[in-house]
Amino acid sequence: MRVFDVAEIVTSARVDPRYYSLEGERHESLCILPSGQQWHVFVSERGVRREEVVFDSEDEACVYFLKRLFQLWRPWARYDNA
Repeated sequence: MRVFDVAEIVTSARVDPRYYSLEGERHESLCILPSGQQWHVFVSERGVRREEVVFDSEDEACVYFLKRLFQLWRPWARYDNA
């Protein structure tokens, strides 16, 4: 799996793009970034990388990113208090 595959999946699932970043670090979102031969997946909060996990392959990073994103993204949560 590659990052462009992730982009297709999150677009198809209609994930709010404020929850993630595939193209650089963005505050208050889940990010995936290449760094040399490694891939970093982390939650950016107030400029601090939290829950950072480093992978040696793009495939492993993408799979983890999607699992973590779908744990964090809860479109139904806005209806809980209705």
